Amino acid sequence: YYCYDLDNNFQGAGPDCVTTTTTTTSTSTSSTTTATSTTSATLTTTSTTTSTTTPIPGTCYPPVIGSDKDTSNCSGIVPPGTCTVACAAGYAGDPVTYYCYDLDDNFIGTGPDCASTTTITSSTTTTTTTSTTTPIPGSCYPPVLGQDKDVSDCTGIFPPSGTCTVTCISGYTG
Repeated sequence: YYCYDLDNNFQGAGPDCVTTTTTTTSTSTSSTTTATSTTSATLTTTSTTTSTTTPIPGTCYPPVIGSDKDTSNCSGIVPPGTCTVACAAGYAGDPVTYYCYDLDDNFIGTGPDCASTTTITSSTTTTTTTSTTTPIPGSCYPPVLGQDKDVSDCTGIFPPSGTCTVTCISGYTG
């Protein structure tokens, strides 16, 4: 690149930098012969557990209203009776009262409105760095050529006969 005057700064062309990639392939072959006698037995056991809540005779069936609600206070209630239904662990909301007037209708009530207390937070930070080179007064501005080129040799060059060499950065060739 040549710097003949401050109006035109550096003039020149190239290099055309391309990524350099080296691929190494290695193949290894080995052979082993082994004579072995093996006896094996496999025993598979499958177990299934089913849980059913059967109320004590003469008591109301606890309400089945969702895993976000805690109905544990509603067992063993004899009509007429009440129980408090709260939000389960990991959920927030105001508790409500359910009513059991008779064994035919069991518990009657609505809610509570439970909201998850688990918060998922994600954030993305983007940083952009811009570098501007202010030349020494009276010298040419270094050429702006791209991130694959090294123009560090073009700083502090004075016209009319100033020259510099532009090269490709590490990982590029050209």
